[in-house]
Amino acid sequence: MKKATQNEYEKAVNKAIDYINSHLFETPDIKQLSLIANISKYHFHRIFKSIIGENIGEYTNRIKLEYIAEHLQMTRYNLDEIASKTGYGTKYALSKAFKKHFGISPSAFRSQEKDPFNFFARNERAIINLAPDIREIEEKKVIYIRIISQYGANEPYRTAWKKLGKFAKENNLINPKTEFLGLSFDNPTITLPKNCRFYACFTIEEEVKPSGPFGIQSINGGLYAIFTLKGSYDGLLNMYYNIYMKWLPKSNYKLRKGGAFEKYLNNPDKVAEDEIITEIYLPISPKINA
Repeated sequence: MKKATQNEYEKAVNKAIDYINSHLFETPDIKQLSLIANISKYHFHRIFKSIIGENIGEYTNRIKLEYIAEHLQMTRYNLDEIASKTGYGTKYALSKAFKKHFGISPSAFRSQEKDPFNFFARNERAIINLAPDIREIEEKKVIYIRIISQYGANEPYRTAWKKLGKFAKENNLINPKTEFLGLSFDNPTITLPKNCRFYACFTIEEEVKPSGPFGIQSINGGLYAIFTLKGSYDGLLNMYYNIYMKWLPKSNYKLRKGGAFEKYLNNPDKVAEDEIITEIYLPISPKINA
């Protein structure tokens, strides 16, 4: 396949996925998505699967149900409330779809051990006393390249960051204000490791056109809890375990809409490992009865 054609296909899939992420419970269909991507319905179905590894229906259904599973894990909403806000209408329809995908009912999922893939390896995690900085941030606009793989997988991440750096240099997009960020879209205690989505990103202040695998994404502004890790990226799992399992349940805050992201304050190739600094941004809002 010619590089120009491949670039157009990747750009089209990025547009469709960004639309799905923003309109997940409106259940966008193949016809609607092919119009957004500006590719015929027949060809778009084939192109999407070749790039993402799942067809559109499988992909949309899976991330919708994984979103619901995270709500069962992280909130106390009842099934009627979740069914209503996710477009299933009734708890019976939601339960049927959920059990077909996960093999157990929503109630059984909610009561089970909350880390079925042992992602956090709880017995190996150090307990950290966290005191995050709580502050408002402005919306950020970023250029991203997508990685679908186990979080932290060495080769896919190194390759993606290298491609992103080359794109930034070729287009003269880096300046002293540029921030390098990582966006994680999936809960690895729910999503299979091979399906976890990560965007390697850098911020932009000017208009840039999407190109091939490089898309444009906005990160919502608002209130965030900001945690700082100094040292190897290997310490991120300890941080996330303590943030979600220890700090958040005892805090006066709850998660709000939007995903957590990481900000990389220095280049790991240019500083000693124990000097690497990473910030983790968690979108929060005050608990009403706190």
